[in-house]
Amino acid sequence: MNKTILPFKYQGSIVANPSKSYLQRAVVCAVLAKENTDLLVEMPSDDVAAALRLLPVLGASFQNGIVTPTSSENRQVELILNVGESGLLLRLMSTIGMGFAKRLILHGEGTLLLRSIVSLVDQLRAIGLQVESNNGFLPIIIEGEITNSSLSVNASDSSQFLSGLLISLSQRPFDSVVNVSALSSEPYIDLTMAILNDFGVRIRHEDYKTFYIKGNQMMSLQKINIEGDWSGASNHLVGAAISGEITMKGLSINSNQADKKILKALEVFGAMVEVHEDKITVKQNEKRPFVFDATHCPDLFPPLAILACAAVGTSEIKGLHRLVNKESNRQLSIVKMLNVLGVNYRIVADSIFIEGKGKVHGGTIATYNDHRISMAGAIAACIASSEIIIDNIACVAKSYPNFFNDLEALGLID
Repeated sequence: MNKTILPFKYQGSIVANPSKSYLQRAVVCAVLAKENTDLLVEMPSDDVAAALRLLPVLGASFQNGIVTPTSSENRQVELILNVGESGLLLRLMSTIGMGFAKRLILHGEGTLLLRSIVSLVDQLRAIGLQVESNNGFLPIIIEGEITNSSLSVNASDSSQFLSGLLISLSQRPFDSVVNVSALSSEPYIDLTMAILNDFGVRIRHEDYKTFYIKGNQMMSLQKINIEGDWSGASNHLVGAAISGEITMKGLSINSNQADKKILKALEVFGAMVEVHEDKITVKQNEKRPFVFDATHCPDLFPPLAILACAAVGTSEIKGLHRLVNKESNRQLSIVKMLNVLGVNYRIVADSIFIEGKGKVHGGTIATYNDHRISMAGAIAACIASSEIIIDNIACVAKSYPNFFNDLEALGLID
């Protein structure tokens, strides 16, 4: 469904949507726990719903917000799991799922079927598992067991596989050491270890290069406090920084989520940022060009591109290599969005330089079914000279189903 958005200015207060990165990790940990976990989730995003749908297949249940884990410790002969469109869930379950079955078949839906899994196949084979794929795409068939106590992982493509491996190894009957090279998105490993710590699992590491995991660790957490999502909130925070003011509630300033770094970008940009215990307020102020390295927080690229458009001068955003294998080829999607908005840019090596003029043109933005492009395109209306048309607003359900509803509730859009 298309959405026409007239130029608007932020004003008001929004409660941050639940973090899907946090929730998906919490769901898989709850399946492995030794007791019930209270996981009350209202209107889950598509990715979180995909994780919840796995529970009965894994022998667990989810009723009235309570996850009841499986009581059986026997591995099935074969298990088929549908991870929806979630790349995170795919990589988590590629190792965690092997604790439930001797032969694991993973398949998905939508844009995930178009995303290469060659690096995942390589990672699984590197730790001793037998893997077949559909010429580098889903479905993927995994067999075998992780028998080595010392493993090596190349995490240059994504940290998600390492997150799943750390969770999985904590439940194995032996201690493990994982040597990691070229780790990307370090904050997401911090997030994984923080959630594991909440469940009573301890993992030690040396400079994110060597991880030490004790086996047979018992998971238990009776109630999960769900964090607000910095990724979705970043769009509102950027929108207010370029036009107006917003107060976001439900975000933890102590969060391990990578996209909390949006605050640093906003401060360099010149926005007024006020951080309180239970809320964060961002106000439009100066609009300075900035340099920002998004290598470890690539989901910030789309809203950062809009922030750069609002600056008066040339901004540099680093880390383009992280954008290719997302819901869309996100580098291409951002470039096409900039073309519609009438903004000049140049790409040099791993950086994009965006020549901001404080204003953009209106026009129709193609989302390529990418939730983050849809949200970023919407906030571009804050500095647009005419209406912005988003060609697909339904795709935001992947991470933030209420995004456009929240804008409507503030009276910003119809």
